[in-house]
Amino acid sequence: MSLSEMFFLGLLGLVIFGPKKLATVAPQVGKTLARWKKVSSEFQSQLAAEISVTASDRSMGQAPVEAGIQK
Repeated sequence: MSLSEMFFLGLLGLVIFGPKKLATVAPQVGKTLARWKKVSSEFQSQLAAEISVTASDRSMGQAPVEAGIQK
């Protein structure tokens, strides 16, 4: 996110919530965004690991495994 985008969002938040409410809302929004970023990162790494395992299984000629049951 660029500096101008952050400035715009801060100004928009100030207009919508006002200075008093913005002081309480901003930390909550920051914590929520941090949680979403962490969950997204974990999901991406898990997906990459699954793709890697599937690709290596296929390269070794093994049947794919879904939900613990081999086909």
